Amino acid sequence: MNSRSGLLIVSASTGTGHLRAADALREAAAARDPLAAVEHVDLLELAPRWVRSVYGAGYEMVAARAPGLWKGIYRLTDGERDHARWAPLARALLFREFRRLLESRQWDAVVSTHFLPGQLAGGRRGLPPFAMVVTDFTLHRYWVQPRVRRYFVATETLAAELRGRIPDVRVDATGIPIAPAIAAAPTRAEARAALGLDAGRPVALVMGGGLGIGVEEAAEAALASTSAEVQVVAICARNEDARARLSALGINDARLRVRGFERGMERWLAAADVVATKPGGLTTSEALALGKPLLLTRPIPGAEEGNTRAVVAEGAALAARDDGEMRAAFARLFAEPGLLERLSAAARRIGRPRAAEAVVDAVTREHAGAAAA
Repeated sequence: MNSRSGLLIVSASTGTGHLRAADALREAAAARDPLAAVEHVDLLELAPRWVRSVYGAGYEMVAARAPGLWKGIYRLTDGERDHARWAPLARALLFREFRRLLESRQWDAVVSTHFLPGQLAGGRRGLPPFAMVVTDFTLHRYWVQPRVRRYFVATETLAAELRGRIPDVRVDATGIPIAPAIAAAPTRAEARAALGLDAGRPVALVMGGGLGIGVEEAAEAALASTSAEVQVVAICARNEDARARLSALGINDARLRVRGFERGMERWLAAADVVATKPGGLTTSEALALGKPLLLTRPIPGAEEGNTRAVVAEGAALAARDDGEMRAAFARLFAEPGLLERLSAAARRIGRPRAAEAVVDAVTREHAGAAAA
């Protein structure tokens, strides 16, 4: 990619994963060629404010507070027909401004980390070629867009499924793009020293995504089912209620470390012996990239349930649906000989710490080849 080229990365702020993947691609592209024109745009920022609230924030509210309703919506829309084509409404609210962006310069390519940009503009006459980065380990119908030129997915298993659904499309199993800082994470010993954790005791890292879903229950399950030697770290993110209640337990930091929203998560991940988390695509990919055994808990119905099935099937995770299963899983992780080592080996096998660089390199090579032809 030279100084005259342009790469447009488009996401949509429904949850944080799509944005994080897009930011990882932007960082990778900038590192590859500091002179290249690279722009990341949240598609919903081009829409009226009420659309952002309904489509973006509405997802988080329904998924977190009414998971049963969200499960029904997910299943209803995951059929043969693409219900997400809003026809005149979508064009009126989003496509007009999006097309102006696409026509604002000579973009060499557009890479989307959300299905919506591909639905609106992929393959349309006069617009640049679209590539799609699937940010989960499973495939909802909305991602299957025959007009998209190229796909990048998490695993070879998912690549094979997508090729079966769109036979003529090119699909690369690059992994899900994650921040370069993850690949550059410190060693476990370095991370523990920096965070003030005991280098000689096991560490269970408990998370619940940006909303902190299920983090309180998972932390309590870890405390109830592991010995006092295990250091439990609870990252509560935006769940201030969970942070307050866990802090109120009065357990000393040597046994339970309670944190809120954290930057530099690569240090906490590097320090852990096991990561218990809600199975979002980006968080799961970050842990796998560092070879961390996973305990996947409290999935949001739909894609996260699919993520759980996929990663468990690869041998890199255990799954727990409720408090009893979480307690049993934590006890097993720290008692069963060789279990952590087996899970870690599988995580290293499917982890893709350089996924962002792989996507950028592939898109750049494709454009260079087309330009030379």
